[in-house]
Amino acid sequence: MGLNVVAPLAADAFDAACAPVTALTLAGLMPGARGAVVVGSGGPAFFDRFASASREAADGAAHPLDRYTKRVADAAAAEALAPLGAAHAVYFPFDGAQPLIPFQRLGRAAGLGGPGPLGLQIHPVFGPWWAYRALVVVDRALPPRPAIGDGCAGCDAPCVDACPAHAVARAGFSVAACHARRLAAEPCRLSCAARIACIRGPQHRYTDAELAFHMAASMPRPRLPRA
Repeated sequence: MGLNVVAPLAADAFDAACAPVTALTLAGLMPGARGAVVVGSGGPAFFDRFASASREAADGAAHPLDRYTKRVADAAAAEALAPLGAAHAVYFPFDGAQPLIPFQRLGRAAGLGGPGPLGLQIHPVFGPWWAYRALVVVDRALPPRPAIGDGCAGCDAPCVDACPAHAVARAGFSVAACHARRLAAEPCRLSCAARIACIRGPQHRYTDAELAFHMAASMPRPRLPRA
């Protein structure tokens, strides 16, 4: 189903990752919790299934991908954990979802690098072509896995020169510059030359249709003049 990025965290690692920005603890998410799994999707498979075969993509209601993600992730967690008799709870990175889970910080606790010039955490296998989808909290301690790795490590950052808005820089990503360009010019509305220029995981690149879907969903709204 495309949920192919799985990073387990112990309770103490979860709490330490959250502590600088929130009072959230693993036990606060579920009494008796002892571990958590950060779940993501790498490559186009997850979106392809959503777009081609899901009821959410066809029903015309708001937030179809979020609703599909919730249904699929809830079902996958239940299917995997029910035979073990493990209690669990599932949380999501959707806009407005509560409580607010610091997914990027949890990814770093699992050994992923920090946001690179693109403002994204670059996966060493999938590059920029992946996304956080869910957090599964369980009442079991989980065996550790090797650190995911930093996809930006040792890279010459061709994404910097590829960005026509000069929003991508080693010093940090400029959201304002990106938004200004996207509001004013093609092809930045529905594509991203800088993301496509990333050298990590080109074989996992999203289809043009998926990239356009995500870019449209994140399209900034122009500011209206004050009366």
